[in-house]
Amino acid sequence: MKLVSGIWSQPVAKWAADQIGRDIEWGPCEAIGVVDSQDTLIAGVVFSNYQPHFRNIEVSFAAIRRDWLTANLARGILSYPFDQLKVSRITCLTPKRNRAARQFLKKFGFVEEGNVRGGFGNDDMIVSGLLESEWRKHRYHGKTQAPGST
Repeated sequence: MKLVSGIWSQPVAKWAADQIGRDIEWGPCEAIGVVDSQDTLIAGVVFSNYQPHFRNIEVSFAAIRRDWLTANLARGILSYPFDQLKVSRITCLTPKRNRAARQFLKKFGFVEEGNVRGGFGNDDMIVSGLLESEWRKHRYHGKTQAPGST
């Protein structure tokens, strides 16, 4: 598996919105895709609502497979906000009923911080955050793999 970005950003953002299944208007955004060995898009990560003054950005994830996240891919994805944009925080908003997404965020190192009642219409919104300092200590940040493996 490998990451795609740059000219793929807007197609990945549209694909991610389609996978999430809601009418999403990202506004200005950057997206990073994950493709498999047949160059099929299997996951998309969309960074939006960048607030440089507050060093914060929002992130949304979509995937059609559960086995896409590896330490190398996580480092590649999170190097964009933390190393390029120099944010100190990433925020993710997740429907409370989407337990799988919330578990995924915990694997990535996110901490659930709050509940917005009715934030997603008929579902509550869970606010999760990942601080740069937490990411730098996360097992995926420091884990190395053999060259060529992902």
